[in-house]
Amino acid sequence: MESRRGLLKKTLGGAALLAAAGAVPVALRKTKLRPPPHALQFFTAAEYSIWAAVAERVLAQEATAATREPGGESADALLQTEHRPAAPTPAQVDVAGKADAFLAPLPEKDAKDLKQLLALFDNALFSFVTGGPARPFTQLDPVAQDAHLKAWQTSRLAVRRTGFQAMKRLCCAIYFGAPAAYASMGYPGPPYELVKSVLESSR
Repeated sequence: MESRRGLLKKTLGGAALLAAAGAVPVALRKTKLRPPPHALQFFTAAEYSIWAAVAERVLAQEATAATREPGGESADALLQTEHRPAAPTPAQVDVAGKADAFLAPLPEKDAKDLKQLLALFDNALFSFVTGGPARPFTQLDPVAQDAHLKAWQTSRLAVRRTGFQAMKRLCCAIYFGAPAAYASMGYPGPPYELVKSVLESSR
């Protein structure tokens, strides 16, 4: 899983962008809010909403890929032939809530960088000047959100590429590490009995 420290490695230009994003008044960001299911430790309500929206789109692609066999069978076909349950949604796994708890111990400087990154990611003006729609990510439809993520993934700006990778890796680590997702991937879970026997034999 992505370490808490060093989530972002920025160029000087990237640092300036993050600082600019942090200076944008909250009232002008217009993030589409979704209520968290529990009290937050790290995120604000807006930051939680941004992360939840990112998780939905990133995992819509990654979860589908994870349920395909090398031969190329679709997830639906596998569910029918192997009786696998449907993959849980990121909301059911509470990816954003678990990210909130994981990131809570971040040092102040790293926390500030990540929060500014999220503000930049959902910034309608920054999206517009970099060739995207003049709307926050959280207000876009799924197709436009996927295009927004792709633009960050392939950007020439290091802060966008590393920011995308940090969000994607943590979302995937949380989702695929959740027991609720095991069955849909055909994974029986950690070999607890094997681990137990090894520990007992080493005593």
